[in-house]
Parts: sequence; C-alpha cells; structure tokens
Amino acid sequence: MKRRKALKKIGLGISAGLWVPGVIWSCKKDDPGPEVPYSDTVVIIGAGAAGLYAADILHSKGINVIILEASNQIGGRVRSLRNQKELLVQTSADFPVELGAEVVYGTDSVMGKIVSKYNLTQIDLTTQAVDQFVLDNVAKSKEGWGADSDLNAVLNFVNNLPTYSGGNVSMKQAAGVSTRADALLNSMAGNFYGSSSDRVGATGVSDDLKTKTHDNKPFTVKTNPLQDLLSSRFNQIVSKVQLNSVVKSINYSGEKIIITDKEGNQIEAGKVIVTTSLGVLKGGGIAFSPALPSAKVASMNKIGMDASLRIIIDFKKNFWGDNSGYIWGGTTGPMYFNAGVARSEFYRTLSVTIHGPKAQELSAQGDAVIDTILAELDAIYDNQASLFIRKEINDKDGTEGARIWFKADWGKDEFFKGGASYLMPGASVQDRENYGAALNDKVFFAGEGTDTGGDAGTLNGALNSAERVAQEVIDSILST
Repeated sequence: MKRRKALKKIGLGISAGLWVPGVIWSCKKDDPGPEVPYSDTVVIIGAGAAGLYAADILHSKGINVIILEASNQIGGRVRSLRNQKELLVQTSADFPVELGAEVVYGTDSVMGKIVSKYNLTQIDLTTQAVDQFVLDNVAKSKEGWGADSDLNAVLNFVNNLPTYSGGNVSMKQAAGVSTRADALLNSMAGNFYGSSSDRVGATGVSDDLKTKTHDNKPFTVKTNPLQDLLSSRFNQIVSKVQLNSVVKSINYSGEKIIITDKEGNQIEAGKVIVTTSLGVLKGGGIAFSPALPSAKVASMNKIGMDASLRIIIDFKKNFWGDNSGYIWGGTTGPMYFNAGVARSEFYRTLSVTIHGPKAQELSAQGDAVIDTILAELDAIYDNQASLFIRKEINDKDGTEGARIWFKADWGKDEFFKGGASYLMPGASVQDRENYGAALNDKVFFAGEGTDTGGDAGTLNGALNSAERVAQEVIDSILST
C-alpha cells in the first residue's frame, strides 16, 4: 500500500467488557507464510459489524487490512448508551441499554454463536417475556385480548408471512385488516421491518424469511453491551481501525484504487470493501469513478432506508408490567420494549423504536418529541408516564430537574442517514444481490442491506454479508 498523505490514526476510546483471545496471524521467521498470499492491501470502509468481521476473516488469512471509520467509535449502529461518554447524565439501569441493536434473533445465528462463544447469559424473550398489544388505547397480552378478531387477523398475517403468495404489494395492501387494526399492523409488519406498512413490500419480506436458516428466537444479553461484545470478538483487528476517517470518493479506474477522505488525504489499495450505510450511498456520500452501474443503482433505489429514532426513557416505576417484552401497536411509538425484562432488579426503562415517516415527523419536533411519546403512554397507562418519568436530582436541595431520556436520531446522523434497509413493493431479493455485486473484482459491497440470507435489516444480516464478501475477496485474489 502506498500513502500519499498519512491518515491520522486515533485510539478507540472504548473499554471492552470482556476479552477472549482470537486468531492471531503473524509472520515469524519459521512461519509458512500467509494462507492467502497477497502483497497489496484491502481497505474496508466502515467499522460496523460487517466491516469488523470482514477484516477479521481476511486478517486471519494473512491479508493486510485497513479499516476507515467515519465516526469516533466502532460498532456502527451497534451502540451502547454506557459508551457514550459525552452524555453527562446516564440511565440508572443495571443492565446494558442499547441505542442501536438491542435484541439478537437466533441462538444459532451468526451473532447468537458469538454470544454463545463467550458463555454470556441469554434472556430468551419467548419464554421470559410477554408481549402486549395496543388496541383502542388499551394494552393487553394475547391471552388478555382473547378471541379479538382484529388482533388475530394481524397475528395470522405476520406469522404466515414466510408462506405469503399474494401480489408484490405493500404490507398494508396484502393484509387488508380493519382500520382499528391499522396501527398494530403498522407496528408489527411495517415498523419492525424498517418503515411503515404502506412502504414495506410483503413479497420482499416473505422471500427474506424463506431463506432464513437459524431458529430466530429473540434474546437479549444480560450484562454485556453488544458494542463491547463486538470490540472483544474482533479485538485482534481493532488496531487496524482509523476513526474519524470520512471517505468521500473511490476511484477504481486504474490498476490501483484511490480512496480520498474529506480532508483530501489519499490511500492506494488493491481492493476495497464498502460497508457504508445504504442511506449514505443513495445520498451520494461517496463518489465512485467510474460511476456505479445503472443496474446496481436501480436495485439500490428499490431498497428503502428511512428515518429512524431510538428513544430511551427512564422511569421511577414500572407501570407497564414487569414481565412485558414488546408493546406493539402505538401510533406515535410503534414499538416499545421493556429493556430490562428478566435481567434487572429495576424494570424501569423503556426503549422506543420508530422508523419511516413517523420517525421523520417526530425527528422534526426536536426535544419536544419526549412530550409526544409521554402523551401516548399516558393515554394507554392512565397518565402514569408523565407522573413517574425519572428526573435529575439537585445535589444541593434535592429538587427535581430535567427529565432523563436519550435519543439516537439515525436519520439525521450524517454517517448513517437511516435505520434498517427494507424491500419496497415491487422489489425482490435479487435487488439485494445486485446491490452487493462486486465491481471489476476491485470494489466489493457488504452491510445488512446486501444480505440475501434472510437477515437483512439486522445485525445478523451485517455479519452474514461479511462472510460472503470476505470469501468473494479471497476468491478474486486466488483467481489471479
């Protein structure tokens, strides 16, 4: 690798919660040499789950890698609240509170296997939590609603999505539920997949689900933040990460690939893996020369990535139920989650995940969004949200101050510009494959939006894509 200007290398600033030795490749005198001989460098854009895992695989084969990360920390949208040092006030929760991915799906998924490797305590949400469903501003369990036809219509549609055989239309059109059940459908079949039920395609989700091979059981990790887990699992390559390195252009027209950052610094590489968010790529955040092929762009435009909010609220009392898990069906907050269920003495923190047009609407409210969220919770739970929200305490006189809540606005974050990818009506899994296709065996693409293994839009999808793209890079090296 030849550098024209050195990119500044900055320490990680993250304290891993655990450490387990990984695979270390070194070139000593008596070593037989790298498993995959390659004299050049592979540069990876993005130190999220996909970038870290792809780098780890290539590094273990003896390939020199550099990871350029635009933000000031690793993990991408896997981000723990306790690692955000700029926050002066922290939650009182005695468990990890996540600003990004908070639930792992699949005990035998890629992420599930990483968790198992570290022997971490898992909280099985299928057995240790009870979901609630909101209809008519009332939250009840499935059993509490009994034979309610609207609830059952939504649940039947959602549960049968893997066998859906209708038209390639939106979830809302495909389900055809009553107006009373619209918000519940939007929550479970729209917001859950990254947007609203009138934007997410039923066929795309169904095709994704058909290819899933793991058990899909949802669980949380009791004591370790997922961000720390990633930094521990990939501890052998975090030294390869260069933080605050915002890539602005990739020129792959010549023998060497020229990568330029926002400061004008350049790196030459033999191959590049782009794990940058689809939202950034669609917004022109990185200029490619030659330009991306029209077929790739057309497929990318069939994959949505909308505004996304994660709001964390601390309360002095759990008024929604100690063993509750998800609360589905809100019109303001489509998906509430009892983040401390079965892993805490204090079940007093709710996380709210909002995607799509509603997230864009609430984002425009700025900090007033907390009042909008509390108003919905008050309507469902008899005004208890406003009454019991936790506030800062003045050390001098014991008076209460500002309310304690946190917000991650992924749609406004310049390094993400959205939440999770989703297939629009009319799109298919082939569009994800086209998006992930390599350019001239030089520029490769990974990230959850490129996953065709049933986990797109999730942490598992990012990790799946890393395995795929690492193999593609290795194959391209060995074929020359």
